[in-house]
Amino acid sequence: MKYMGSKRSMLKNGLGKLLLRETKRFDRFVDLFTGAAFVAWFVAENLDKPVLAVDLQKYATSLAQAVIGRTSQLDSSEIISSWIEKSAQHRNSDSFWLEAVAHFNSLVDIQEWVSRARDLCSIPSGIGPIWSAYGGHYFSPAQAITFDYLIANLPKESSKREVCLAACISAASECVAAPGHTAQPFQPTNSAAQFIVEAWKRDPIEYSKKNLIALATRHAQVLGSTITDDAANVIPHINSTDLVFIDPPYSSVQYSRFYHVLETIARVEQSINVSGVGRYPPLDDRPQSQFSNISQAKPALIELLKNLAERSCTIILTFPSGPASNSLSGDYIKQVASQWFTVEDHSTISGKFSTLGGNNEIRDARMNSNELILLMKPR
Repeated sequence: MKYMGSKRSMLKNGLGKLLLRETKRFDRFVDLFTGAAFVAWFVAENLDKPVLAVDLQKYATSLAQAVIGRTSQLDSSEIISSWIEKSAQHRNSDSFWLEAVAHFNSLVDIQEWVSRARDLCSIPSGIGPIWSAYGGHYFSPAQAITFDYLIANLPKESSKREVCLAACISAASECVAAPGHTAQPFQPTNSAAQFIVEAWKRDPIEYSKKNLIALATRHAQVLGSTITDDAANVIPHINSTDLVFIDPPYSSVQYSRFYHVLETIARVEQSINVSGVGRYPPLDDRPQSQFSNISQAKPALIELLKNLAERSCTIILTFPSGPASNSLSGDYIKQVASQWFTVEDHSTISGKFSTLGGNNEIRDARMNSNELILLMKPR
C-alpha cells in the first residue's frame, strides 16, 4: 500500500516498542488518524487490547477494519475462488473486456493509445465507477473494468467483504498510473510514456490476489472497531483508560485530493461524477480536515490536545520536527502540549517524506525530515 507519511518503517525504529510498552497499561488503543492502518494493525496483532481506528476517509477505516475487525484467519484459497476467479469469469464474457484487451495490444503511439483508451471508457459500462471515472487516466481500460468487476462481486459476508475490499484498495494503489498518489495521473508525454505503460501492464487480479493472501492471515487478538469521522467528533467517546495515538496531517493540501481514487473504491458506489485533469469528485464529496488548512491547523491542534487533556488521556504523537506546510511543527506541538501534559521526547527518526505534489522541477517530490515521537502524560 503506497501511503505518504506511512509509519511502517517507524514501527521498526522505536515507535513499535513504545506502543507495545505503553498500550499494556490501558484498556484500549485509539488511532485518531489511522491513514494506511499500519499502526492500528500492529497494535491489534501484538496485544490483547481492542483497537479503535478513526479517520475522515472511508478507504483508511476500510483498511483498518480488514485486520482489527477479525480475530481469526480467513481461507484465502476459498475467497480467491469465490471472489477473484468469479470476477474474472464475469469480466471475460463482457464485450467491453474484449475491446479493452484489443486496445491494450494496440500500443504504437502513446498519445493515440491514451486517447483511444479515454474514448473507449467514455462509453458507459454499467458495471461500476472505475471504468468511466478513471479508465484511460489512472488505469487502462482493461484494469478499469477489472476493478469494477472485483468491486461488483465483493462477498456479502462481512469479514470476507472487508478483507476483499482492503485487498482491492491496496491493489489499486499499486496499479495506478500516477506519481506516488492519485492527485494527478501521468499524462501521455514522451517523458511519462514509460511510466504509463509500466503501470497499465500491472494486473489488478494478481495484485488483489497478492494482497488478499497477505491480509487473510492477519487478525486482531481482540475484536476492534472503526469510525469514519473527524477526530474531534470522537473525543467524547475517549477517556483516561485509552492510549491515544496521534499522527496528524502535515500538509496544507487536503489528503482527500491525493486518495480520491481509493476513496471511490471504498465507498462501493455504482457511479461517481469527476472532472478535471485529476478526475476529482466534487469538493463536497472530498473530506476536508482542519489540519490541512494553514489558518485552521494550529487552532485545531490546540483544541484537540486541550480536549484530550480534559479527559486525562495519555498520548503518543508523531510529527516532523521541522516546519510543515500546514504551519505545524514538532517543536510547536511540544510547546503547546506542555500546557497540559508532561512531554517526553522518545526518539527522532530520519527519513524522507512526500511534499505532496512536488515534481522535482518546481519543488522536490520528497524531502529529508526528522520525525519526532512524543509521549504525553496528563499533568
